Amino acid sequence: MTDRESYSDRQPAASVVVPVYNKASHLKACFDCLERQTISKSDLEVLLIDDGSTDESLALCEAFAAERPWVRVVAQPNAGVSEARNAGIRAARGRYLFFLDPDDSLSPETLENVSKFFESCPDEVELATYPIVSIREGKRQRLHHRYDVLRETGIYDLTLPENATIAQATMNVAVRNRFDGNVLFDFAPANGVIVHEDEKYCTDVLQRSMQLGFCAEAEYRWIRSDEGASTALRQPERLYDNNIALFEDFFGRYGNEVPSYIQGLLVNDLSWKLKAGIALPAHLEGAAYGRALGRLGNLMECVDDDLILRHPNLREEHRLFALSLKRREPLRWRVAPGALAVLRGDALVFADGCASATLTRIAVRDGELHVSGTLISPFFAGWEGGVELLLRRRPRKVDRGGSADALALTEIVEGCPTATVKLGRSFRFDFACNLDESEDIWLELRLDGASIPLRWSVREMACSAYALRHTRIVGKWRVRLDLGKGEIVVDHLTGKARENAIKLLDGRVPRWKTRLDRRLIRRLAEGGDIWIYTDGPDGPRSALTQFECDGQRDDGIARYYALREGQRPPRCGSHGKLVAFGSRRHKMLFCAAMEIIASDTDFAAYSPMPEKSLLDFADLFNAEIVPTGSNDAV
Repeated sequence: MTDRESYSDRQPAASVVVPVYNKASHLKACFDCLERQTISKSDLEVLLIDDGSTDESLALCEAFAAERPWVRVVAQPNAGVSEARNAGIRAARGRYLFFLDPDDSLSPETLENVSKFFESCPDEVELATYPIVSIREGKRQRLHHRYDVLRETGIYDLTLPENATIAQATMNVAVRNRFDGNVLFDFAPANGVIVHEDEKYCTDVLQRSMQLGFCAEAEYRWIRSDEGASTALRQPERLYDNNIALFEDFFGRYGNEVPSYIQGLLVNDLSWKLKAGIALPAHLEGAAYGRALGRLGNLMECVDDDLILRHPNLREEHRLFALSLKRREPLRWRVAPGALAVLRGDALVFADGCASATLTRIAVRDGELHVSGTLISPFFAGWEGGVELLLRRRPRKVDRGGSADALALTEIVEGCPTATVKLGRSFRFDFACNLDESEDIWLELRLDGASIPLRWSVREMACSAYALRHTRIVGKWRVRLDLGKGEIVVDHLTGKARENAIKLLDGRVPRWKTRLDRRLIRRLAEGGDIWIYTDGPDGPRSALTQFECDGQRDDGIARYYALREGQRPPRCGSHGKLVAFGSRRHKMLFCAAMEIIASDTDFAAYSPMPEKSLLDFADLFNAEIVPTGSNDAV
């Protein structure tokens, strides 16, 4: 009797189904992973299901199986990963079914430990899960929030509310082999775009008993790459109807009494898709958008407010959006001085004592302070009353009164702007004011006349202020952001006071070379206006064209074109100069410039250094980023 014949006479504990389609480059690592499993090979069956590969995958699978009686190869015409797994399920002889994608791996003890765990479980436990670790570029990512619940090996009752956020939707599972009674992968949406087959399979199996086994002493290693589901398949027009249909199926099985675990699947799905920007029918408009969103709203009516409020993966603004989708008892939005509140009936579902003012730019140019920022609060999404932002200024001289000016606000709506239920809403503001004396500047937010405190923060280029204690000195002005008080403090400095302030500010930078560069940048900035022209590594060379034109001007502006390696040098004219892109000279000119004229306004395309490196100098950076072709670029 051959080794393979002897294996066919016994029932292994674990059958591992590996669907393979054009994965030749990954198979050696996959085979090594299976070889290293500590489970006895007499208790192991590996099923390599070749799904019509056109590369060397099938030959590699057959070569691996040839000398290993515990490995079998099944070849079929291409039918997709679900049918490949189904072929493995039908062929499996083991007591427990495992699933492994060929570009992922398992910790060596996984099959042994999970099989032993299953042996200890009551017969009604149909599915056991174990930890899945996402690995991107060799780095382990943060664990899924389900492991805040699944902490210890054991059996978890999915009918209990405390287990509603587990959301088992990935294939780090083992399933009790019921042979002819096995659940198969059968998610087949009308448009043929299959992206939720794992979630449906797990849910179909779990529905049988609503008992979930968990073995902590194992690990599925999900190797993240860009080779997974196509980005094109994850567009709303391809995804939304499929997604809603899946959950209409889940919820329709239970009528009005949907188990909290099934509710949690929807909330979990909504949470990550809202973050990814693919949750809503953004491909639709008007009434069609409303009808499509109404399908999601009908599902959300069956979800408990408490689950939405405590779900760990929902951002605060998305939490309110999810609550707002439930229209049978609409939310009520209330303001009072220093208080924002949202209620459902008499129940408080959101409360905050302030909104946020996030500053995205701080600059001092030609004696003017320029500030840009955004007003942010989850409350804004459903607030329909007035929003007013006042710029307040208070000179330090006791004989001078203060001033208050209303600022123009630009509304930014996340999701469909005309929708009754808005995903998010914020307000952008900009202001510029002449600096002529020492003063304090702050913002006052009013909602229907009620004053709401602002919590200040900085972002993007303004982060540099944080790195240098929120202080910049330009000319005779020191501008300091006091986040605690929510104020911009302006001091007029001259002579020795200015010199001492600069020394104190530069002294906070630890490296002497950086301190030297800061002094040189300051001298460059004080020597006259500098304009830098930059084209991205790819795309049009419109900045070069504009530089060739502007280089003829004799207007006192020092103009430089940042030349990348391999680019054609421009004609500089009589008043233009070249600087090597990314050189130390370029970096210093960049920090001292008044204008950056760029064909590509993405930071990585026009900046000679990463944003992290700029933090040591960005309090000196006061340039305008001007797209080529705009009126400001001439």
